[in-house]
Amino acid sequence: MKSSSTRVGRYPTLDLLLHNSTSVQTPALRSVGNIVTGDDLQTQVVIAAGALPALLQLLSSPKDGIRKEACWTISNITAGSPPQIQAVIDANIIPPLINILQNADFKTKKEACWAISNATSGALQEPSQIRYLVSQGCIKPLCDLLTMMDNKIIQVALDGLDNILKIGEADKTAAGPGAVNQYAQYVEEAGGMITIHNLQQHENLDIYKKAFNIMDKYFPDEEDLDAAIAAPTVDASGAFQFSDASVPQGGFSFGN
Repeated sequence: MKSSSTRVGRYPTLDLLLHNSTSVQTPALRSVGNIVTGDDLQTQVVIAAGALPALLQLLSSPKDGIRKEACWTISNITAGSPPQIQAVIDANIIPPLINILQNADFKTKKEACWAISNATSGALQEPSQIRYLVSQGCIKPLCDLLTMMDNKIIQVALDGLDNILKIGEADKTAAGPGAVNQYAQYVEEAGGMITIHNLQQHENLDIYKKAFNIMDKYFPDEEDLDAAIAAPTVDASGAFQFSDASVPQGGFSFGN
């Protein structure tokens, strides 16, 4: 007699994703996640079997570990083809994913960052997908992650922002003379421009290069930026206040 776990036919593991015990959910989720680390065909089989609605539900799990594993699994799906990224979008996974990117613990945020950044990479072939990601508010949390003490996640966030800015630049060109890169404006409004400017002083060579290239391509008026960073403002008491962005990472180092 067959186990009751086979009642859905060919994909019993997907049934276990929504089991009421996390000790069952976790290995089931890890199994699905391992499958989608394979090629696009393997990922497509998982999507076709109906995994995305279950993953959407798991993003609301009360368990941090389950949410983290779900984000990791989704990141492997968004590393796939544009149609697979579109399937994630159509399953309404992006809004809760961005909510996690803003509000979760750091380990879960990291996996959500990979998921969003991977989506921006594949979506370069489908600009409407990047426009959708921006419309859901992905720029601000990506900018916020640039201040983390984790070099890899800074690079992943920079990659995502660079991909977004590429589409903003293409839209600017298509709009004709006088147009602006709207996504560059969003990055500036989110405080990302100053952070990226400061990352040009980062000790990690890859981060320095990525930050330099972004500033060079999308924020060329660095003299104006330097002045904006250096200029003090006056608070309600009349005292001068300088931007924290003018302080180098790790603080100032003075000679003994």
